[in-house]
Amino acid sequence: MPELFEGAVKASGFPLSRTQIEITETAIIDDVEAARETINRLREKGVRIVLDDFGTGYSSLTRLEALPFDKLKIDASFIHSMLESRHSRKIVSAVIGLGHSLGMPVVAEGVETERQAHMLVHLGCDLAQGWLFGRPVNAKSILSQRGQRPQEPLPVDLSTNQCLAELEAIYAGAPIGLCFVDRQLRVLKTNPRFAGMLATKMLEGRSLSEFFPAATAALERDRDAYGTALSTATYHLTRGTSTPCQVNVAPARDEFGEIIGFFMVVV
Repeated sequence: MPELFEGAVKASGFPLSRTQIEITETAIIDDVEAARETINRLREKGVRIVLDDFGTGYSSLTRLEALPFDKLKIDASFIHSMLESRHSRKIVSAVIGLGHSLGMPVVAEGVETERQAHMLVHLGCDLAQGWLFGRPVNAKSILSQRGQRPQEPLPVDLSTNQCLAELEAIYAGAPIGLCFVDRQLRVLKTNPRFAGMLATKMLEGRSLSEFFPAATAALERDRDAYGTALSTATYHLTRGTSTPCQVNVAPARDEFGEIIGFFMVVV
């Protein structure tokens, strides 16, 4: 197969190094070892191998582990539904993070609207394709359309690993108490300073009410207001038995503005 592909490309006069083969996730590969050998031979010739329609088959992670892919493409069905479905958005975000963690660029298929494109930039997706950028045309029309679409700045690296590293650095180095809780006021993340203020350890996963009842009461009272009237709030409370403190609270929202938790700064 590598020789057949190489011969066809060379006959066309097109550089082999600019070609790629897309393997759909649902394609049946009976002999994985033979497939790996074939892929490696193609890659040695400069051909890039892409896993297409990722997320539609049952063997996604198995394929990623077994075969040396150069690029990952998210199936268009997730892109089409991610604006309305939080579940789809989380899947898209997870696939982008997975691809980046494996050192592969990620392509979103089926992008048709500016809102979808902006969402993908926000999630850190590397590339996108779809009717938003152009519809099928002949070679002559492609040349005439070059440069018609303005070039937007490339997104910064918003991969999951990059964001986590930045957050870890902020939490570890902050001289004030930091705490993030979900909508049910369960603690998801704290820094050492916050734990020291509350004189307790192992806060993650516990209810805020167990060790900071004053903050819990304030958040429960104003929780609904954060969705409408409040953007941030400052509370003067006591921690422990009698120690006064100031607690600044800001809601954390997902891509569509839905509140997913609260960020607390304690001084």
